[in-house]
Amino acid sequence: MNSNTLAYLKLFAARCLSLVGAASITIIAARMLGTSGQGRYYYIVTLASISAQFASLGIHSSNTYLVAKDHSLLPRILTNTAWIAIVGGCVAAYVAISLDGKLDSASRLQAPALFVLVLCPLNLLFLYLSNLAIAINRPDLFNGLIIFNTAASLGATAAAAFISPTVLFLIGALVLSSFTTCCVSWVLIARDCDTPWRFDVTLFRQSISFASRSYIATLAAFFMSRTSIIVLRHYGAFDDVGRWSIAAQICDALLLLPASVSLLLFPSFVRADVTGRWSELKSATIRVGTVMAMLCILIGVVSGPLIELIFGAPYASSQKIVITLLPGVFFLSLSATISQFLSAFGIPLLQIAAWVIGFCVQVGLSLQAFSSYGVVGLAGVQSGCAAFVCAWLLLLTLAYAPPSPPTCRTGPAK
Repeated sequence: MNSNTLAYLKLFAARCLSLVGAASITIIAARMLGTSGQGRYYYIVTLASISAQFASLGIHSSNTYLVAKDHSLLPRILTNTAWIAIVGGCVAAYVAISLDGKLDSASRLQAPALFVLVLCPLNLLFLYLSNLAIAINRPDLFNGLIIFNTAASLGATAAAAFISPTVLFLIGALVLSSFTTCCVSWVLIARDCDTPWRFDVTLFRQSISFASRSYIATLAAFFMSRTSIIVLRHYGAFDDVGRWSIAAQICDALLLLPASVSLLLFPSFVRADVTGRWSELKSATIRVGTVMAMLCILIGVVSGPLIELIFGAPYASSQKIVITLLPGVFFLSLSATISQFLSAFGIPLLQIAAWVIGFCVQVGLSLQAFSSYGVVGLAGVQSGCAAFVCAWLLLLTLAYAPPSPPTCRTGPAK
């Protein structure tokens, strides 16, 4: 077994353990809170995730890009990312809370939205720190941080459910575990660094060009997966949010494999020449596509009985949502690998356009789809837009294919 395959397997195993922990947290919340309470809990967590994506500025991608090329930048990058996570995360969370208060049926939330002000910066800081572990070529540290984060969250959630199974306690437990994980991550990443505390404006300017392109593409891709939650929130359909949350987390779990592969592929793409990138792209895309196609078919068959067995009868209708989302999972899996290949060329503008236009199309269709076909219609729109983006990116890769070697023709001997 070569070193790359072993690294993929270790990372995937860590993600699987993380998946088991996340699934356990979801089961606890779903069982303890009911569909409406689970919907409110999931919405708060989603609001924090959305805020973190807004505040990220794509810095985690530029950090990986810069540190992979020059390891000496790590101390200054650590300082900058801490400032961005704290200041930017708080500002983005405040804006998200303010906008949420203006939505129809805002009074129905009945959950401590102010927790987003703390949870958002913590999510953002952990994103930065864990990606730096990959940038400095320490995938085992990345795996350990992922597992520790899951274990801390699960332990805190179980304790909160035992003490008081309410939305307030469960979200509070999540905040506490996130803070603990960030502290541990900082100590392990920065322990050999003489980290300054002053924000480095010059380094920020150096990284923002690459980061801004990654930011727009990543933000659009993230919102494609969260648009349906905002639509359901707009209609105050928290029971549907609760059922959607089960389907969404199953699909997010399936995306762990391509996410793991693409995370390790990006530094390799950056260091490789054009021919090497193309060869690795074809190999990774075929393997990921084959495995994901089989997984999607398997989940489509077994999801119904498993959902009802694990989460209970009130969540049985989540199966229809899962089945409708699965084509989108397959296309997003391919897109993850292709996007990393294109990003190694500096993130071309047409790559950004694919995600932005896909998101705009999804927004335009989602409200109508929900009015006509309900929550399953939202899932269908999401899968269709994922297929659109994947097709666009596949066509774009052809422009970066290495030129074919010239064919030598031998004329007749004289």
